[in-house]
Amino acid sequence: MRGFIVSVVAMLAVDPAWASGQTTVPVPLAIDDRGGIVVDVRVNGRGPFRFILDTGAARSIVSDDLARELRAPVVAKSDVVTSAGTDMRLVVRLGSIALAFSRVDGLLAPVIPGDRLLQLGPRVRGVLGQDFLSAFNYTLDYRRARLTWDDALGCTGPNVVPMVAAEGRFVMALRSESGMPLRLVPDSGAEVAVLFRGGRTPPSMARVRVGSFTLGDMRPVLVERVDEHADGLLPLHGFSSVSFAAGGACVVVRP
Repeated sequence: MRGFIVSVVAMLAVDPAWASGQTTVPVPLAIDDRGGIVVDVRVNGRGPFRFILDTGAARSIVSDDLARELRAPVVAKSDVVTSAGTDMRLVVRLGSIALAFSRVDGLLAPVIPGDRLLQLGPRVRGVLGQDFLSAFNYTLDYRRARLTWDDALGCTGPNVVPMVAAEGRFVMALRSESGMPLRLVPDSGAEVAVLFRGGRTPPSMARVRVGSFTLGDMRPVLVERVDEHADGLLPLHGFSSVSFAAGGACVVVRP
């Protein structure tokens, strides 16, 4: 399994991030053989640096070597919850993060050892999470290997799935074919489906309703629960494209 489940606890209060400069020009995506998405990101006007685009991560993160290179000021120490457990990490303030012409200012990013990020791909220096992504309407087009910035998305229609916010991430409100509620994080950073142990759902994702269609048994990997607000992770690379509404109100999936 790959990817980070990042939740930052007890962070210092900061001003809200502001998004600016959307463009209609598609952003090319490098998609690896495990479905991971790599994008070129500029941080504090420098770069580009290789980041993993991870819709399942609440916060963007940076490697310790990149934080030193940018001389990013440390503003806090905080518990960072990942799929490997809970660690105390430094948190730095980033002046800006930009993907193509879309930018968010004033993000607080946990600092992760560079060798851990390199496990996600060669020369990876960070993760682009929902503190950046949720500012925009956008589509991950896996078939064409590109990201497009969209107009406002309507949260009605046959392939629309409502979402709820949960500690900086967003959770799809799904049901199994038998009608059992199932809370899954739409996760571009997940290689396979994941189900958390000790949850309120059985260890199965057989016949899950997603919008107007049904997914078969994805044979999820079982891991210890790290998020009380979700039952598991739904990888996105099996869809032709996935669109997200700004603010996480809904997601549109296309088989």
